[in-house]
Amino acid sequence: MAEFDFGTLIRDANPAGKREFVGNTDIKDTYSFRLGNDSNINIALTNMTANADVRLFRDFNGNGVRDTNDSQISASTRFGNQPDSINVSSGLTNVDAGSYLIEVDRVGSANTQYDLRVSTNAISKPSNLVTAETEVGTLTSSRTFTAETLSNADTLDSYHFAVNSSRNFRFNLSGLSADMDIRLINDRNNDSVVDASEIIASSNLGSNQSESITQFLTPGSTYYLQVYQYSSGGSYNLNMTPV
Repeated sequence: MAEFDFGTLIRDANPAGKREFVGNTDIKDTYSFRLGNDSNINIALTNMTANADVRLFRDFNGNGVRDTNDSQISASTRFGNQPDSINVSSGLTNVDAGSYLIEVDRVGSANTQYDLRVSTNAISKPSNLVTAETEVGTLTSSRTFTAETLSNADTLDSYHFAVNSSRNFRFNLSGLSADMDIRLINDRNNDSVVDASEIIASSNLGSNQSESITQFLTPGSTYYLQVYQYSSGGSYNLNMTPV
């Protein structure tokens, strides 16, 4: 049986979470949860001092044990102590109402504590978890990311950045091949959970129209620009510019 059981996750509710450890005395932690209806699944593995990875499995018989026929849905295996994240859509095969397992594994000889958070949301809504998937650094000049993609197996991209002066910044999402939206987040308490009060601005036009946000920002905060699909994947270009 799984070591930890998050129970049935409620759509659009606060994430379930736990702080735990993997290392020489405990090389793997296993978590179980259930979905009562078809929903997206979001996982964030953060605050590590060494390398650990996270994997998501469908637990077909609901026994809390990864059997040979329990398929892996997704995995995040970033290098070092970088945060890992999984964001999959209910449009993906095997992502629907039912039972699931999460495995957190240490990598090599790593010993590390970590924070694991799991949430679920409707297909057209963004995850309420955010991690530094792309480190932009301090935004002192224009940065452009071209031909980036989203899909049902990776429903959002998060760009982490800082600013060193109080001024306006513009964020343009263009070249969309599907309906995608953006929102600007200030994770004030650095817990990787997007509280309603931490959403600074958003742009969510219909179809594949370009999206844009212009916002006055000040130094000293933890900022994220989150790009997410509305109902299906596609490609996009993102430009981030001080103005």
